[in-house]
Amino acid sequence: MIGNDYSTTHSPYYTGYTVSSETISEELPVAIEDARAQLRMDDLRHDDEYLMLLIRAQCDIIERSYQCSLLNKTVTENHRQFPLSSITPMVIAGLWPIGSITSVQYYNSAGTLQTWASSEYTTNISSGCVTIMPKSNYTYPSDLAVRPDAVQIAYVAGYGTSSASIPDSVRLGLLSRIGRAYTNREDSPEQVFSMSDVLLQPLRRWM
Repeated sequence: MIGNDYSTTHSPYYTGYTVSSETISEELPVAIEDARAQLRMDDLRHDDEYLMLLIRAQCDIIERSYQCSLLNKTVTENHRQFPLSSITPMVIAGLWPIGSITSVQYYNSAGTLQTWASSEYTTNISSGCVTIMPKSNYTYPSDLAVRPDAVQIAYVAGYGTSSASIPDSVRLGLLSRIGRAYTNREDSPEQVFSMSDVLLQPLRRWM
């Protein structure tokens, strides 16, 4: 999957991200048993296939709307270059939440992919984004190729590998949307603001 989002306003060198792998299991961001309970159809199984379609679709809509990852995904985020000044933090904001940075790589002027040693930079995780910047007495690598993916930052984004790891308010907001979609199967107009929007506020990043 390839993504591009609003973080370009915060990082002028950001060019997008790719998802190289996702959690592969039968686990859904919202357990089908919870969806059945939301719809008061605990003992019914005739609509399970449609219900799973709704779960996947609503979770995909939320992930795209809030630029987040519910279950873990391995992400590679691309930037044209590093910041010009070593005291300027590099903002990593493609997908959220981020647990840790796996690696920082870059193409040098010869077109060879290099790895920036983790001992030379520090990361800071805050409520909205992750930043990288050189440690004291170090600078950003300067011998970069001219290409949109000259800098590649790899990380894992997501709350975990199971629905139980997703915050309760987010799961409840998803269940509310799934319930509304199930009971209104036609192409009805969306309300401007609903309770599910309030419940899903933890996904919004303030930067």
